[in-house]
Amino acid sequence: MSGGNTKAQRRKGTKRVSTLFCLCLCALAPLCLSQTPLATAVAELNKGNVFEGVRQLKEVVRAEPSSGPAYFYLSTVYTSLGRNDLAHSFLETAMKANPGQGAYYHQLGVIRMREGCRTEALAAFDQALQRGMGRDDSATWRFIGDVYVDLFAPEKAVEAYRNAIKSNPNDPAAHLALGKLHLDRNNPENAILELNEALKLTPDLEGVHASLGRAWRATGDPAKAVGILKERVERHPTDQEARYVLGQTLLLLGRTEEGRREMDEYRAMQGRIAETNSAFESAVQRAQAGELDRAENLLNDTLRLAPQYAPALRVLGVVLLNRGNSQRALEMLKQALASNPLNPETYFDMASAYSRIGKLTEAVDMARRALTLEEEDPRYHAILGEIYSKMKQPAEARQALERAAQLKSRPGYQPPDPYAAEMRRRADSETVKAICGR
Repeated sequence: MSGGNTKAQRRKGTKRVSTLFCLCLCALAPLCLSQTPLATAVAELNKGNVFEGVRQLKEVVRAEPSSGPAYFYLSTVYTSLGRNDLAHSFLETAMKANPGQGAYYHQLGVIRMREGCRTEALAAFDQALQRGMGRDDSATWRFIGDVYVDLFAPEKAVEAYRNAIKSNPNDPAAHLALGKLHLDRNNPENAILELNEALKLTPDLEGVHASLGRAWRATGDPAKAVGILKERVERHPTDQEARYVLGQTLLLLGRTEEGRREMDEYRAMQGRIAETNSAFESAVQRAQAGELDRAENLLNDTLRLAPQYAPALRVLGVVLLNRGNSQRALEMLKQALASNPLNPETYFDMASAYSRIGKLTEAVDMARRALTLEEEDPRYHAILGEIYSKMKQPAEARQALERAAQLKSRPGYQPPDPYAAEMRRRADSETVKAICGR
């Protein structure tokens, strides 16, 4: 992999996370400006340097345990990583340290919504609006609309999306959501108005072209739909939704050869996706059964279909490590890290690989990085203790190993499956019961 590709993967891997921090900056700005270390950490997050931002945020909370904003930003990071258990824990601390912040209730609503607790999410978003979101209440209204869509309450959803647009006419996601809702309710004319506005604001907004294509087709203008959809597919060939709508619309127009070609490409891509998923799942099963040679072959098949699939890269790294090929394992793990720089398991695996080839300084650094992201996993403390032992640092080794033993002794602890780490995160969360009141 070239250096350019690695940077591109890293940007892609952090883009989804870093965009979350635009929200609530206005509501928390006075707090951030008064705390220089916090402001520096948030700046790192907004630049896309999410790991460094997390590291600095954790330094802030160690130095200032009452720093509500630092815990809040940690909560937003871990929500984006799918770790709603940790996100909720950080948020609770933030709310205790600095109660009454509208942004905190907005974040609580996001967590509850993602866990499927819709009634609780609405209550939290309502609190956010009452307590004040500054210029960010458009996002809160948009999330309220999303919840009402899930609750099959379209009239309330329309009202919420309109409130979002009233608050911020330049919110493309709100225009897109309202346009899609109009389309679902057989109102393509109004859908086109909203979708065109979303397209004007953000020309590359995901989903807008496919929805516009459907809307124009519904108004009896399939030719215009084809133009919009072709533009999208030519610029973004992997947009499956737009390609499917394009193929169907071409067939409707009687342009059979073109339509079949697009549908064939759509089906081929869907087949590759299914084959990738099947190969990866089979590889994990083979690895769990101890059939590492077969697992390696299946993972190589997976990566031929999807060369930047981070879970497969990481699991292949672990398989190679357990087969004694530490150097090649490192190559795979570095690629996994480029695709997803916020997976603590990858750092843990790299610590093991560096330790095995005698690069102990690098191993310590990787173990510490794993612990920066996940402080409560005893395996990360244990590997750090083992590395310190190799480095003839008994005091540090003893401290790390004692912490590992302490965490292992907690009731209900089960060592995770090293091959299925990406699949365990939701299962290990008790937050669902806590925040849904069950």
